[in-house]
Amino acid sequence: MKRLGLSVALVLMSATLAFAGNKNKTPFAVSTYQLSSYLQLTSDQTREVENINAYFLDMQRKSLHAAEDKKEEKMKEAIYSNLKLMKRVLNADQYRKYVALINVTNNNNRLMAMEAAPDSYLAENN
Repeated sequence: MKRLGLSVALVLMSATLAFAGNKNKTPFAVSTYQLSSYLQLTSDQTREVENINAYFLDMQRKSLHAAEDKKEEKMKEAIYSNLKLMKRVLNADQYRKYVALINVTNNNNRLMAMEAAPDSYLAENN
């Protein structure tokens, strides 16, 4: 549980820094179909995850259009709400896989943006 909490905190910090450093950033979109397949979601969970993803995209767009001094705060708020909502919908194993997927995706996005390679990977493979 301690590792999960630390992982979530690192994801938030990493995602916030990635968004703060890239001025031409577009919102991060997650395919509900791919999530449903990867996490083996039930039909009820799939509907909830689709709604959460739509809300997350909306919050990201708002953060990108916010004043410069508020962008990082708004993005952090969007990420916290996404993780909080996902934790309510997913079981513990699904949530662990989701956080790992977000970590890997964030690292890949940073590498694709030609930023320096991350010093450490946030998703531990235990």
